[in-house]
Amino acid sequence: MKKFLFLSLMVLLAASCQKEPYRDSDNEYLVYTVPAKDVHFADFQTFNIPDSILVIGQSAKPYYSVSPDAKAIVAQFISNMEKLGYSYTSDREAADLGIQLTYVVKTERFVQYYSDPYWWLDYPGYWSPGYWGNWNRFYYPYPVSYTYTTNALLTDMLDLTVEGEDEKPLEIIWSSYIGGPTGNLRTMQTAIDQAFIQSPYLGAAEQQ
Repeated sequence: MKKFLFLSLMVLLAASCQKEPYRDSDNEYLVYTVPAKDVHFADFQTFNIPDSILVIGQSAKPYYSVSPDAKAIVAQFISNMEKLGYSYTSDREAADLGIQLTYVVKTERFVQYYSDPYWWLDYPGYWSPGYWGNWNRFYYPYPVSYTYTTNALLTDMLDLTVEGEDEKPLEIIWSSYIGGPTGNLRTMQTAIDQAFIQSPYLGAAEQQ
């Protein structure tokens, strides 16, 4: 089985709620997840996820992929969320949670922000808070620090239950980083499952 080389991937713990990342036995992928503090995930019931994945770094401009693999990855997230008791809705305005997926290719950046969003939130073409309604920016309510150099799937879970206001940011309450499974859909799907396995705090009320 082909192994993918992580040239300079390193995850540093920056908050007590964070855990060591999971790396599979074949060293093909790494999964890192972190929740916001004091969030009761059982309070949410419904979720929405776009049918495309934002791809950054593969071409001069970012683009939204609706390829068969992209759709399969989206379906894998839907499946995991529904297993946790959340109900998918195609109506963004009716959803309690929003999930957005970004695939970053060949990117090198060291991140260490304790009050500001991740660097990719300012990347031209990145998901706009306006996609979810009357919001003007994103907000990560926890510190994080890590580096990576190659292919990664980034997941942001957003709290959509607070009414959007121009001066209020849209809070991101859970995020995951999956690095490594380039061009291997089955491995990527396994890594997505692992992101939910190592996040036992997720789940709708009936699953608690």
